[in-house]
Amino acid sequence: MSANVSFAQNSRFKIGWIILLMIAALMTLGHFSLIFIFMDERVLFAGLAASNLYAFIAIYTAFRRGEKWAWIVTWTLPGLALLIAATVPSIAIYYYGVAAICVLGLLVTMRDFFSQAR
Repeated sequence: MSANVSFAQNSRFKIGWIILLMIAALMTLGHFSLIFIFMDERVLFAGLAASNLYAFIAIYTAFRRGEKWAWIVTWTLPGLALLIAATVPSIAIYYYGVAAICVLGLLVTMRDFFSQAR
């Protein structure tokens, strides 16, 4: 038995989805690699990599299907980026940029999640 999902994916949604998927994948790989570079803070980077991996999986599966909880959970990506930017000023510009791109991707897809036509 298969469930038919009637979630219309227009080009605007696909662009936002791809942006979020790429950011989550790059952040996962980046934080995972930092586990081996900065040995003193490997627990921190392992936690960040795990959280980014969770966001990646949610974006790849449930977000693409149009489940509202996945859109809400995806806000952890810009939230973590802003938290890191606020605590480590030396790399803040990078994380502010990541957060801005994530927010753009989320706002581009918002209409598809919360429209009355669904």
